[in-house]
Amino acid sequence: MQRVLLLIALLSSLGIPVVASAAESTGQILRAASVRALSEHKNIFLMFHASWCGWCHRLDDFLTKTDEGKLVADQFVIVHITVLEDQAHKADENPGGAELLKKLGGEGSGIPYFAVLSPNLDTMITSNPEINGPGNIGYPVAREEITHFMRMLSIGAPNLSFSQRNAIVRALSHAGQALTGG
Repeated sequence: MQRVLLLIALLSSLGIPVVASAAESTGQILRAASVRALSEHKNIFLMFHASWCGWCHRLDDFLTKTDEGKLVADQFVIVHITVLEDQAHKADENPGGAELLKKLGGEGSGIPYFAVLSPNLDTMITSNPEINGPGNIGYPVAREEITHFMRMLSIGAPNLSFSQRNAIVRALSHAGQALTGG
């Protein structure tokens, strides 16, 4: 287990997101993320995803390949939980992932579904902007989705500066315009 944690720390320090393997349970993944988040004084960005999910890949690309996304990623310990796989990839799902997705209000809301957790694994905010119902902003491209994403960052990544926040909003808005032809 120590070797796994060291590997996770090494990959993360290189800017490589920690993507869980099917052998790991959701509990194991969260425990490792908690240890790392506590040691780095960061919150956890927990993302539910699947191999077939194009929006999930777009969000990963934003967080790892753009300067603005890297501003976000640097503020968090990023963790992926694989759920909702097609039959050919069902074995890739993390045991306990579907249950956690449901617990966090994401059941039936689509993916990527994500949440900001404290280092102690308390839920701070999710990608569901609705107070009393199901919802999910997914990869934020519409104005109201970006607004909720920025609210999530205000809660989970308070060290981002005003200019960094503006750059993130501009990048997401630009991506949204490119994707929707607007």
